[in-house]
This record gives sequence, C-alpha cells and structure tokens, in this order.
Amino acid sequence: MDTLRLDRRLRESQGREMIQVLRACKAAVGLLLTLVTMTSVLSGCSSGDGGEVKLVVPSVFYVSRDPRQPVSDLRVEERVGVGTARLRVTFDAGDLKGIVTVKRALDSCVVHLPVYRCDTQAGPTGSGGVQAFHLSPAKGAKAGDSAVLRYRVTAPGLKPVSARSLIVIGKPRLRVVLHRDSGPVKPGGSLAVRLTLRNVGDVPARGVALRMEAHDGITLSDRHRNCRYRGGTSAWCRLPADDIVIPPGRSYGLAATEHLRATKDATYPTVNFSADAIGTDYVPPDEIASTYRRGDGLPLRFVPASRADAGATSAVGGDPQVLRVTVDNRSELAAVAGTVHGPLGSLATVRIGARNNGPGALTAAVKVVFTVPAGTTVVASPYSFERDEEVIDQDCRAVATDGTPLAEASARQPSARRYVCTARVGAVGATTTFPFTLRIDKDSAGGSGQVTVSDGDPGHPSGDTGPTDDTTDVVVSVWPGPAWATPGFYIAVAVGVPLLILAVALYVWRRRHSAAQTG
Repeated sequence: MDTLRLDRRLRESQGREMIQVLRACKAAVGLLLTLVTMTSVLSGCSSGDGGEVKLVVPSVFYVSRDPRQPVSDLRVEERVGVGTARLRVTFDAGDLKGIVTVKRALDSCVVHLPVYRCDTQAGPTGSGGVQAFHLSPAKGAKAGDSAVLRYRVTAPGLKPVSARSLIVIGKPRLRVVLHRDSGPVKPGGSLAVRLTLRNVGDVPARGVALRMEAHDGITLSDRHRNCRYRGGTSAWCRLPADDIVIPPGRSYGLAATEHLRATKDATYPTVNFSADAIGTDYVPPDEIASTYRRGDGLPLRFVPASRADAGATSAVGGDPQVLRVTVDNRSELAAVAGTVHGPLGSLATVRIGARNNGPGALTAAVKVVFTVPAGTTVVASPYSFERDEEVIDQDCRAVATDGTPLAEASARQPSARRYVCTARVGAVGATTTFPFTLRIDKDSAGGSGQVTVSDGDPGHPSGDTGPTDDTTDVVVSVWPGPAWATPGFYIAVAVGVPLLILAVALYVWRRRHSAAQTG
C-alpha cells in the first residue's frame, strides 16, 4: 500500500514538472515569435529608412532660341535616404507637343512621348538618381510659348512625390548697370552704389538672383533679410517672381543705394555684381549654400528705373560687372637683402626680396632686381621642378645686362650677373625673399651687389613716396680660413663642442661615482 501511494506521488511530481517544462517552452516560443515579429517590423522600417524622396527640378526652365545654343540641358535629380533600393521617375510631357522637343542626354533613359519612365538604382549610402535631357524649341514655336512638364517619383515603401516645371520658349538676359559715388574713397571710408538691371532677352525675367562679391579690402555694409551672406564680402540674393518680374526691354533699379566700406589697408578693391533670372541662375550645392547666413536688415527691393538709369556701362547674362574702387592709399616698398659670409672658395646662401611697409595692401606683383656682388658666382638660383613640369614661369629669371632673358621662363636658370624676380607682398608687413647660393671667388673691395624693388604692374602702382629704401646693398664679408670654414661649420662647432664637453664630463662623473661605490 505504501509502495502504491509512493508510486502515485512520483507520477504526480513528474506531471507537474512536465507542465512547467511545457509552460516554459510556450513562453520561449512566444518570446521568439515576438522577436521575429519585431525584427520583421524593424526590417520593414529600414527598407524605407530614407523617410522620403526629394525631387530637385527647376520651377521654370527656359529653352533658348539662340542658334548659337541649339539645345538647353534640363537636369532632374532625386534624393533619397539609406535603404531605398530602386526609384522610378515618370515624365508626363504631353503638354510639350508642338512647343518643345526632348532628347536624352548621355546615358539618360529613352524618351517616348507623351509619357516615359526612368528607373534608377539608389546607392547603399542613400544616393539618388540624375537624368539629363536636351530641350530645343519645336518647329514654329515662338518666344513666350510655354508648357508644363510633370514628374512623379515612386520608391518601395515610400510615399510618391510629384513636381512640375514650367517650360518657356525664349530666355531672359539681364544686363547689369552700375552707378557709384564720384571721387576716391579714404581708407576706412564708405561709398554708395546704385544698380540697374535691364532685360535684353526675349521673355520676362520672373524673379531675379543677384550676387555681390567683394575683393581686396572692401566689405558689404548692408545686411538685407532676403539675402544670404558669407563673411562680409559675399552676398547671394534671390527675389521670387512675386517680388519682381522684368519684361523684355524694361529696366529695374535698386530702391535704395547699396553701401560698401573700404578697409584701412585697401588700395585697389573691387566688387563683382552679376544677375540672372531665376531658373537660369547658379544654385550652389547644399554644402556651399549652408555656409551663407541670412541678413536681418531691410529687404533688398527693385523698382522700375528711369531711362537715365539704364546707362551704357554694363555686363550681360551673368557676366559680372566689376566695380573698381579708387582708394586714397599707398604701399611703401622696401628692398630686403642679407649678407654673404664665408672664406674664399666657400658657398654661402643669401636671401633677397621685398617687404610691404604699408599702410596699404598691394594686390599687384612687385619687381625685384638682384645684381650679383662682384667676386662671387651664382651656383644655385630659385627653381621649382613642378613649375618646370607644368611650364609655369619660375619666380626668378636670369637676364643679360640689357634685360634679355637667358633661358626659358619655366626652365632652371643659368648662372648670371643679374636676376629679375617677381614677388607678392600683398598684406601690410608681408615679406617675400628668394634664396641664392653664391661661391666666394675673391675678396673684391667695394664689390657689393644690390637689390632694387619697383612696381610690377603699371596699372596698379604702389604709390611709394619713400624711394630711399627701394635699394639696398648685398654685402660680402670674407674672413680668413679654408673653404670649409663656412658659417654653417662655425655654427656646428659652437653647438657641438659644448655638447661634447658635457658628454665627457658626464662620463667621467659616472666613472668616479661607480668607483666610489665599489670601493
């Protein structure tokens, strides 16, 4: 009886253990199914990790009628995030019939009007696709005719994106006209500029993109809220069609003058102004556009201009109109030369060049003439192998007494008695020197060489009013001794002997210290 009761209890215990095992297995299976489900969901999310497709197309695209430009290139770009495998772009060009002809460019997809498609394989890092097409006016199309080109982009797991471009036959061309205050500007002073835009194209300019680039010591004082600025020298303004439309043959000018300021060291600053209709303008990529910061001042505005404002001094179609500012400033040039040291027969290096003592910067090059000291011979002059390879002029040229070059401009220059170097000492305090290696052949009393500096560009003179430092001597100091007793040798001796004495003293001290410990 006790045996039967014990057997029943054993079976009941085993049953309970089996139930616990089954429950544990059920829980594990549930957890596994949950993990699988979560993995599937996450995988589905990762397939669309880009979040959305971005379609980059022009809002308006102009097709030129100029026979010198038979086609205009339309560029369509799709941007997606990581994980999107394939894109399909559908082009609905039905409205273009009789107005524009479309042909593929390079490796773009084949065009089949009225609707055609392009498939793009996106890259693993989230790239997109680019299509390019050649557009030209259809036979019989006139300036101002227009049609709409529609786009639709689809990608697996992402919401489709649509866009459109207004295709216009003809092209606006903006002529830039500048009017500025008269008279030179004082260093640190300001000036005002009036700007006029005239449309010399055959269709209206619907929106304007204006660029201003200041150089060599001038800054843009105004900060318009509808412009973006990089530093104080670059401005990029885009006014949409809601703000300005310039019909063919009409001119619009700035509602208020644009203010500029010259820096203290400015001598020959310039400002480039260029303008295009939106749709024909250059739009920098994101990495460049992000370096510009929006202004916070009054907005830049254009108003219809008077006939007198549409002057003759102008630039057309994006070519910059350059404002050259005259500043009442000068640059004091000074010749720079070292001294040749060494015994007879030795080689010595001397540096010659020019320095700008200000107060004005100098954008033009400076001419440096080096007359080699008597009793010495040039064994090495400035030479750049890269310049020789690229056929670019060397900095220094060997010339004859009458100034005739003795070698090709990019080649290694021969030994000569006279050299002409081109130095740039733009900033105030800047110094540029060139190394020449001379052999001291004999001690010639009064045989000093010379370095003379002068303006290198007659169109941009330095205004140097102190000519006394434009020339300096290159002195040769000969001392007795063998040819190897050069300044470099004495420097090595001056440094090496103390080090040798110190090493010997340290060795002797260690020997004595070791002997004292063992004794």
